[in-house]
Amino acid sequence: MRNRVIAIDPGFDRIGVAVLDNNEILYSYCIETDRKLPHDKRLLNIGQSVKAVIKKWKPQTLAIENLFFNQNTSTAFKVSEARGVILYEASLAGLKIYEYSPQTVKMAVTGYGKANKIQMATMVKKLVNLPEKSSKRLDDEIDAIALGITHLATKKGI
Repeated sequence: MRNRVIAIDPGFDRIGVAVLDNNEILYSYCIETDRKLPHDKRLLNIGQSVKAVIKKWKPQTLAIENLFFNQNTSTAFKVSEARGVILYEASLAGLKIYEYSPQTVKMAVTGYGKANKIQMATMVKKLVNLPEKSSKRLDDEIDAIALGITHLATKKGI
């Protein structure tokens, strides 16, 4: 049975995206928005990019991280808006939406709710076979893969 998920680590400058089917990574990358573009054009770019991935890979579900901010409210607003665009595109495509906290993802992947980026990357590499890539995987991309692992482990088993 197919269990395809698009997992998204929301941001504004950079959004991590991964498509997993059962325990196989089909696709992963980062959507990067151009800081020189106006705010609305950057949101449009995010929406178009997410829509294209959904159209190509045809996932049944979206796993997305909940937002958690301590400090910078202007960043929080921008990421919230980007997250809204992502949720809109997923809803428009008829995807079931599941949300996970950063601590839930860290706990599912490493067994420790306060794991750091290095610990997360190490465990992601142990849990799934990462396809070769010509460029370095950014933290946002690893976070999206971890989110997909969490979703699949929670909803079906990996």
